[in-house]
Amino acid sequence: MSIRITEDDDESGGYAFIDLGRRATAPLLSFRRQDAEPRHLGTDGWQPEIAWLEPMSMVERDGRTVARFGPAVVDRIEELVPIEIVAQDGTSFGVVSWPFITPAPAGRGLLAATPAPAPSLTQTMPLGAPAAAPPPDEAAPPTEIKPAETELPKRDEVTERPPPLTTPLPRRFPIALTLVLPALLLGGGATAYLYRDQLRAVLADRAAHPPTTTSAENLPTPAAMSPEPPRLSGAELRQRHAQLLQERAGASAFLALGGTAIEAQQGGAAFRAFEEADPVTSADAAWQIARFYDPRNAEAPYRDAAKPNVARAAYYYALWRNRSPRHTDELRGLCEANTDLVGRDERLRAICRP
Repeated sequence: MSIRITEDDDESGGYAFIDLGRRATAPLLSFRRQDAEPRHLGTDGWQPEIAWLEPMSMVERDGRTVARFGPAVVDRIEELVPIEIVAQDGTSFGVVSWPFITPAPAGRGLLAATPAPAPSLTQTMPLGAPAAAPPPDEAAPPTEIKPAETELPKRDEVTERPPPLTTPLPRRFPIALTLVLPALLLGGGATAYLYRDQLRAVLADRAAHPPTTTSAENLPTPAAMSPEPPRLSGAELRQRHAQLLQERAGASAFLALGGTAIEAQQGGAAFRAFEEADPVTSADAAWQIARFYDPRNAEAPYRDAAKPNVARAAYYYALWRNRSPRHTDELRGLCEANTDLVGRDERLRAICRP
């Protein structure tokens, strides 16, 4: 049986179980990368000399040894790096393409950002801010402010308002208005008499056919409206992931789980689901994982889960080049947008070569 590496979901990142595929007789293991030098993983990183590392635990399951390692190993091995695992007695368990494992929160993993520090209880003054006021004992004594003294004029000095220069004339009722007003009143009465019957007909029609109004009783209540389904938490998504693994579900189930995780803004859970769908045999899985590494993709779930990496994005796009138009087009666009990097990276140049 081949080696199988799975993330320890009981941790927040940086821990993994390594199923060696068969029973191990030696307690120490060596991790040897096959793509670059130095190739041996030691306690302080990659080194030229061979190093034997002790797992945090080793258990036997159905005749196979499962070793558990922490951030000292998990955070130092990048995804897709071919790793040979060898026991101290010389037994080689084979070469495995290292999967994506969420790094420890304070580790040097693939996550785009480390947790933000806790806010300080003291506030730092920005540059250019005014200086703080001195303590009460050093402050200058307050200056007594006296209200302005306003002398009111004496009673005998108040002068009365002078009389108006002109005396208003008494109002006279215009003669023309006395002649026009009766005519207006007579005309208004005649008009009301002529349109009385029409007014009655309009009022009767409105009484028989009242206008339609929307009342509060006819409006749908909030309970009747279909609410948006709640987003799943990271723990719920991990539980579903474990259940699908136990059921040996197919790629379509993991693709659906990955889509649910994207909607829930859980990029790490989505990445693991798409990876389980196998990007080599699933074009959709390869597309989604490529989007995690594509620096042109600015969507939050993708950017929060993985750092942009042009070479890795190109690798996953290239898995379906010439078989999927969208993979081929995105690979071409990615390579054209990073010509300087393609010129410096031999591996990337080989992937981008038509």
